[in-house]
Amino acid sequence: TGFASAATSLALGRPADALVKGSAPPAKAAKLEKRTCRTIDECEEVGRQRTAEQFGAQQAFETTKDGVRYRDVAAGSGGAAAAKGASVALKYRVMRLGKRATDNLSGEASPVFSLGYGEDDDSLTDVLKAKVGSGQLIPALDSALVGMTAGGKRRLFVVPEKGWKKINASCSAATNGASNSGEASAGGLDVLGQAVVPLAEIVDNDACIEDTLLPQPRNFGARRRLARRFDEGLLVEVELVGVL
Repeated sequence: TGFASAATSLALGRPADALVKGSAPPAKAAKLEKRTCRTIDECEEVGRQRTAEQFGAQQAFETTKDGVRYRDVAAGSGGAAAAKGASVALKYRVMRLGKRATDNLSGEASPVFSLGYGEDDDSLTDVLKAKVGSGQLIPALDSALVGMTAGGKRRLFVVPEKGWKKINASCSAATNGASNSGEASAGGLDVLGQAVVPLAEIVDNDACIEDTLLPQPRNFGARRRLARRFDEGLLVEVELVGVL
């Protein structure tokens, strides 16, 4: 009896296990955030404020006389400014638009091709030499270089028509019923109900890429990347090495 009494006393004195072996109880549901807007306009403004807090507020930008949007990333050191007819040396990066780029100039961007930064089968000493306003450069870059001084760095948004997309009837979606992404207009359905694509209306992307105006990719991989992106807005970050 003494042993049984001691065992009973020990069992009663031991705290009960809080959890039974197995799955843990589900976590408490998070409390819903209290709504801070009452109208559509108020809610849209709250959304803009939260986006600005998370990704940074939209920064100011300028526009050239030809309608090219740009922002100066670094100021030049002064001296002669690039003007129409001036010969210049420059470095550049061509990039896709970054996420949350509400102004088409902000956000991180993935590269398409570059020159002068050792990123694309090139060296840090490589530069592109061209004459501003002579028709050697894509229109957006030709316009945005005006006013830059040595050491300056400028980021510009390049729409396809002012970049690497040829402007002619064969590459126009409006005239051939197809888009420059390689799609074609529908040609009806066959007996199985599948879409028939008129071969005459398919756009050859390679034939629609501007391959004479500068800058141009220098290797196969870069050319393929541009072939996939030439028909969308791209970022170009240009650094003016000097006015020659």
